[in-house]
Amino acid sequence: MAQQGEKIEQSVEVRLKPDAGRWKGTIVLMGESCNLSAETKAGRVEGLFVEAGQAAPFTATVEGDKLHFTSGKFEATLARQSLPKFDGSWGSKKVIIGFDGSGPRYTGRIKYGGLGFTFAAEEIAGDLEGVFKIGQTSYPFTLANEQRGIVFETGDFSELIHPLAARYKALPLGSRQTWTNTLGMVFRTVPGVGVLFSIWDTRVRDYTAYDEVNEKVDDAWRNVEWSGVRVSGGPDHPVTMVSWEDATAFCKWLTAQEQADGILTATQSYRLPTDAEWSAAVGLQGETGAMPKDKDMKVKGVYPWGTNWPPTGRVGNYADATAKRSFSGCTVIEGYDDGYATTSPVGSFNANRFGLYDMGGNVWQWCEDWYDNDQKYRVLRGASWDNCDPDNLLSSCRFNGTPDGRRNYIGFRCVLVGGSSR
Repeated sequence: MAQQGEKIEQSVEVRLKPDAGRWKGTIVLMGESCNLSAETKAGRVEGLFVEAGQAAPFTATVEGDKLHFTSGKFEATLARQSLPKFDGSWGSKKVIIGFDGSGPRYTGRIKYGGLGFTFAAEEIAGDLEGVFKIGQTSYPFTLANEQRGIVFETGDFSELIHPLAARYKALPLGSRQTWTNTLGMVFRTVPGVGVLFSIWDTRVRDYTAYDEVNEKVDDAWRNVEWSGVRVSGGPDHPVTMVSWEDATAFCKWLTAQEQADGILTATQSYRLPTDAEWSAAVGLQGETGAMPKDKDMKVKGVYPWGTNWPPTGRVGNYADATAKRSFSGCTVIEGYDDGYATTSPVGSFNANRFGLYDMGGNVWQWCEDWYDNDQKYRVLRGASWDNCDPDNLLSSCRFNGTPDGRRNYIGFRCVLVGGSSR
């Protein structure tokens, strides 16, 4: 009998496991976690849990797939939480579990502490319990089905795990005009540019795959908010709060992965676009100047969507009426509403004539170049969900930031060198 659930208000969670004819477990009540002990009497579970140093009695009655919980005047009916389907790979930065087939009994391999182990496990009382071993040495472990998710536990170690992103098997590049890599990132040729451009900004799902296997990745990109509103809250939103250094490290990691898999050759690699490549990809012509700073806002009246101001229709994700409803007092493009207060999923608006999305709006995009000869700042292009000023939205506008700077309106786009059909 294992019961775990939550009332709609998420006020209580009860976990019960058999223990030598009795029951043991935990209860989370109003956010406070307490240990409990109980026994079965007259067809129901009766026991105690300790809260704030005092013992509190409770009863729990099973009603089909529900558990009716009572403690004093508090009552709640809880639903049983079932284990997810375990297949493929699950893990975190410190542990990776690869499942062979599906349950109810599981086998596979665990990578933990720098070593590889085999394991066997089965569902017991609502959790997955098993043993992993190397040679003749065995270690018990549990995948605990908690309200916050699946938690890997062994000895004193515990860590939340989740499904790891499946990797595509990319087809050979050849002379393709459009190509998809192992993370599902789509690349296209741009006329006159010797690289393939990702058609959208690097997504949360792409960066998650990188973070899962690299312990040194800064976690600033997770759970980003602005004034209580979530930024990049879904797998297909552009990742934000990444520095130029973070973006460059992602490109190097992805290059190494796909070269090792034989997807890329030794002469092919990912990197950030140069300032000149970005200009070509947005369709900007006639720029002059030695450094990006010299070209900043020099071409007037040309925007990623055309030459009209203000924009009409839904041409990109900028500071708009939706943002004004979410953030009191913010300045927006009057009369414009793209429907997003912060970031939008990539590809939510029409692509430009080269098939590239979000070349204007959503997030500022890091470029490879230094902003000027002082070499203190890197270039950013494209404006973001936070911008409304006409000059900032120009295709020729350059923003800049220190290589280690992170902001909730900054992301990046990758290009592939050596993959173009040019």
